[in-house]
Order: sequence, then structure tokens, then C-alpha cells
Amino acid sequence: MKRRFGTRLRRAFHRDTAAKDEAASLREDLRRRHSRIVERGRVELPDGRTLENSRGKCFLRELRYPLDHLHGAVPLDKMFDVDRPRLSTLAKDPEVEHVGFDQCLFLDTETTGLSGGAGTVVFMVGMGFLEGQHLVVEQTFLRSFSEEPAALTHVAERLRQFPHLVTFVGKSFDRHRLAARMVVHKVRSQILLAPHLDLYYLARRAWRDELPDVRLQTLEKHKLGMFRREDLPGAAAPVAFLDWIADGSGPVDRIFEHNLLDVLSLVALLGELGKSQD
Repeated sequence: MKRRFGTRLRRAFHRDTAAKDEAASLREDLRRRHSRIVERGRVELPDGRTLENSRGKCFLRELRYPLDHLHGAVPLDKMFDVDRPRLSTLAKDPEVEHVGFDQCLFLDTETTGLSGGAGTVVFMVGMGFLEGQHLVVEQTFLRSFSEEPAALTHVAERLRQFPHLVTFVGKSFDRHRLAARMVVHKVRSQILLAPHLDLYYLARRAWRDELPDVRLQTLEKHKLGMFRREDLPGAAAPVAFLDWIADGSGPVDRIFEHNLLDVLSLVALLGELGKSQD
């Protein structure tokens, strides 16, 4: 009897100790969050506007670049001088020879996780497309999770306007994350069926024996002459976003910059991949 009582007492003590440890950990976490807010203040979004459509509202940032803009050492308009047969060969797709770049949507996403699944929210989508003599870059952003349907609807509309996707690892990641969330919110889109030029596979075929790897930042350094300084790693973006949603302290301004560079690199990289070998 004494043994059973002693066992129950020890269990109760351990539960009480665990609860106290959890409470202490929570208090410490709240203290750190409060310190960040006091130190940094609320992180403000870059200049942009509220976009409204049939599914609600979201934040939209728009930037315009003349086509002679240099991204690193590569002008954006270099893509118009590409060797199309070379691109087609690298893509292993004869239809690439006939792609109109004015029909391309250069797309990159930021999500709340890298493992995937329908529960992974796409909180930012960067999209680049040609408009006259400019490259327009749009970035949708969720100021709250309730803005997701509006953001996804805008992405679906852009894909209908510019039906040829250009991404980096988008065939295995970006398009599936977007498709999963579009199903959740009943947003109609042909994103999984859209013609898709994934530059990762082209780069691997073109440069895998020349470069140490074909990660995007490796290609930027060796092929575009572009170096990121104080860049927020992609893996840190989910934490930054969730901190911003929770208390405004997450550095989402740096996520905008990271995503913007990704989109511009897609355009410049297309020009480099299609460079004539003569």
C-alpha cells in the first residue's frame, strides 16, 4: 500500500514539475518575444497596396524593372537572345523552341514549411511577367491566414494570363504547394497541367560537371555574377513569417527581398542557359 502511494506521489510530483517547467519555458519565450518587439519595433511591410477580388483581400507589392536592368552582371533582356534549340535540348522538350516569353510567369513561393502537405500554407508568391518594355514583379503576402483565398485567386488569374510557368525546382515543390492550397479553398486553376520550364533541370544538365552544385545561389555566383549579402535563408522564412503573424517581430521585410531576388534570378538564368555555345 505504501509502495503504491509512493509511486502515485512521485508521478504527481513529476507531472507538477513538468507543468512548472513548461510554464517557465512559456514565460521565457514570451519575455524574448517582448524584448524583440521593444528592440526592433513592429516590422513594417514594404510599400504596396491592398488587393481586393471576389475572394477577399490580401497585400500586394508591385515592382517594375526596365528590361536593360542588370541582375548581377546579366541584363534581363538577355533572354530574348537565347539559342532556342539549345534551350529545347536542355529541357528535353521540343515545344520550348516555340515558347513566347511574353506568355511566361516566373514564379517562386515562400511557405510555412518545406515538407509539403495540404497544411503547408503559401504565405508569399512572387510572380514576374513582361509588360511592354518592363518586367513586372508582383508579390502577394498574407497579413493574416484569412487572406489566403484572395492571394491564391490572384495567382490563378495571373496563370490564366501567362500560362507558361518558369520556376526553379517548381515542378516538385512550388506548383504542388499551390495546387494543394487551391483545392482547400476551391480556387480553380490548371497549375498542375500548365506548360512548365523548371530551370533546375536545365542547369543540372548544362553545368553539373562544371560547378560544385546547381543550387540557385551557386548559379547566381558563378553564372550571374550576383552575390546575396545578409540574405535571409529560405529555411528561416517560415519562422520569420509566423513570428510576424504572432507579434510583429519577424523580419518579413527580408523575406520580400529574398523572394524578389529569386524571381529576378529566374529571368536572368533563362538568358544564361540559352546562351549560344558558338
